[in-house]
Amino acid sequence: MSLKDFSKVIAVAVQSAGLRLAAVHKPAQKQPSTGDSPSLDLRRDSPYRFLAQGLANTRALLLTITWLSFAPCCAATCSSSAVLDANLQAHPSAAAYTERGMWFDQHRQFACAAEDFQRAFQLNPGSARLAYRLGHSLYSSGNVADAVGPLQESLRLDPKPLEAHLLLGAALDQLNRTLDAEIEWRAALALAPKSAMALGALSKDLLAEKNYSAEIALLGPRSHSAPGTPELTLDLALAYGQTGKLDEADEILRTALRAQPASLPLAEALAATLVLQARRQEASDVLETAIQHHPADLKVRVLYLWILVQQDEAEKAQQLATRLLREAPQNWEVLYLNGVLERRAGQYQAARDHLQQAVALNPSHVESRRNLGSVLAQLKDPQGACEQLEKAIDLGDEDPAVRFELAAVLRTLGENQEAENQLKIYKQEAQEKSDLTQAYAKSDFADEKMAAGDTQQAIALYREALVENPRDASLAYKLAMAFEKVGDTQNERAALEQAIKLNPKLAEAQNQLGYLASRAGDTGPAEEHFRLAVGASPGYAKAWVNLAATLYLDSKLPEAQAAVERALQLDPGNAQAQKLKSAMDSAQPQK
Repeated sequence: MSLKDFSKVIAVAVQSAGLRLAAVHKPAQKQPSTGDSPSLDLRRDSPYRFLAQGLANTRALLLTITWLSFAPCCAATCSSSAVLDANLQAHPSAAAYTERGMWFDQHRQFACAAEDFQRAFQLNPGSARLAYRLGHSLYSSGNVADAVGPLQESLRLDPKPLEAHLLLGAALDQLNRTLDAEIEWRAALALAPKSAMALGALSKDLLAEKNYSAEIALLGPRSHSAPGTPELTLDLALAYGQTGKLDEADEILRTALRAQPASLPLAEALAATLVLQARRQEASDVLETAIQHHPADLKVRVLYLWILVQQDEAEKAQQLATRLLREAPQNWEVLYLNGVLERRAGQYQAARDHLQQAVALNPSHVESRRNLGSVLAQLKDPQGACEQLEKAIDLGDEDPAVRFELAAVLRTLGENQEAENQLKIYKQEAQEKSDLTQAYAKSDFADEKMAAGDTQQAIALYREALVENPRDASLAYKLAMAFEKVGDTQNERAALEQAIKLNPKLAEAQNQLGYLASRAGDTGPAEEHFRLAVGASPGYAKAWVNLAATLYLDSKLPEAQAAVERALQLDPGNAQAQKLKSAMDSAQPQK
């Protein structure tokens, strides 16, 4: 099972747990059906400064009028109680419009509620609560884009209400404005550090960006908001797995599973991490226990069959495979695994039939193609074998041995020259695979040496690993950080430049190059690298702070202020950003 398979297993586990954010807070359609309106925690804790203080009142009012013009006009179809209508007719005040708007909201006539809240806010433009109610009604009516302006205005007037940050974050996420949404989720967490909605939403956004280091910082053991729910545990495990920290993923999943032994998603994710560590027997034990809790669940039994096949437990695997085939004869995984077991047992005709069905159901599965090619070769069908093996290669089969098999089939077909070509590729890929294996082993050993404080030995190992795997940007970055540890700036810069040549979007390397340039007094190149860093990773608060400091030193005060504000939005507790902002505020001419 590969690292990609690991990600898929955990992603499927999260889905099966029913934990997608979309289900947490979803707006109603234009004509809403019956049901509860979005329910938000109304707690208020210490104040949170959402954006830099204040637009001028005149500009704010103009902005208010701009977004108010988008509110729906549906008076002809809005009808409330006669008492409320009469009261509004006699006293068309903000309070009267608010009262009727609340009635419409309670009766799920959100467009009508929005119109009344709009009029109430026009009469009382300083009310943060009215701006929020207008945004809430627009959101609930399905006008998510129109809801953003009022919600932002409500927070400009009063940045403390948690529910406004949560609702604005949900709206921005639905509009794919992920970075802006992240700012709202962090603002919500500053007010309520254990907010399940904010934690879950921010976690999903960070995973979607593949910002695994930020995910670990958010949910890891040293975080004040360490995961306590299965969905957050799975998110954190995925982040650890994607950064190669399988021991940490293993530990948090085991802890969570002990607390919730019947959780199927947790069991599946733990089994996946154990398989990746070649601890298949432990994975098998975990799944056996999960099956005891969920004996009718097909997915967990199929995952268990995968492990039995990998362990080559033929008898137990064959018994389970036969049962599953009777139960799910159209499941491509069941067909594929039956085919593999039959191929190993020399039952080539049965294997061919099942593998052909698996390929028909899932034509992009590499191993189904590969095994079918091998079986067809055994059945003296070289043309069919050649077709399947070539397709496996086209689909991305990374095992050099498939080239060796293809060469043998091509010889049978009399295509000797092409067979020789495939053998040459096989030898080259086999050598590259061997080099990669050694490179990863040396990199892991170098990591251990770095952790133990033996930096010189780590440098030597990273260098050797990079020779064997010269296309790995992360290796070059690790080497650079080792050089930094011993104060070798020249070699550090060379390794960083190698890293960004391999991957220009490696934000950490761009940030470090910017730091070196800044330290040397080269503010122009420093600014360029910091901008590339935040462009590659917009949620990278440290790079925003460095960019702000460089701009400030270069007397680009407005840009510096914008950059430091962005850093504080991403990480409100960042001490460097707070200190830099204080310095900038002090440098402002007094009015």
